[in-house]
Amino acid sequence: MSNSPQGQTTILIVDDEPIALEFCRSALTRAGYRVLTAASADEAVRWFAPGHSSIALALLDVVMPGTGGAALAQRIVKLRPDTRIVLMSGYAPDEVKRLVGNDAAAYRSMWKPFEADTLVRMIRNVLGEPPGPPSATRAKRAIS
Repeated sequence: MSNSPQGQTTILIVDDEPIALEFCRSALTRAGYRVLTAASADEAVRWFAPGHSSIALALLDVVMPGTGGAALAQRIVKLRPDTRIVLMSGYAPDEVKRLVGNDAAAYRSMWKPFEADTLVRMIRNVLGEPPGPPSATRAKRAIS
């Protein structure tokens, strides 16, 4: 697992919707993660430049203007093969498959709307971390 100098696991969230980006950032920050954000694939790729902190996991929106999450995931894996990927989408699974093909099937996926505690559980699971005690993410808020 990749950690920042402060000892926190670093997560990159990429979503073109500001509300979804802030919701995920807030939930993961409260859960103790160091969170980086990007509103586009191009902005996200800059976080993988030499000299930037190691990113343990990238949480990517599937459908974004320009480069979508599945294509961005492939770019990230080429840059840093050890980065774990989770895709998220507000589209139905069949619609995601139609839009991005089978590429999305290679990654774990979450379907919007989801609650903060569901997001944290998914991230911990993908990182191989123990579930841990309930945290401030227990709030019954959800993104749509």
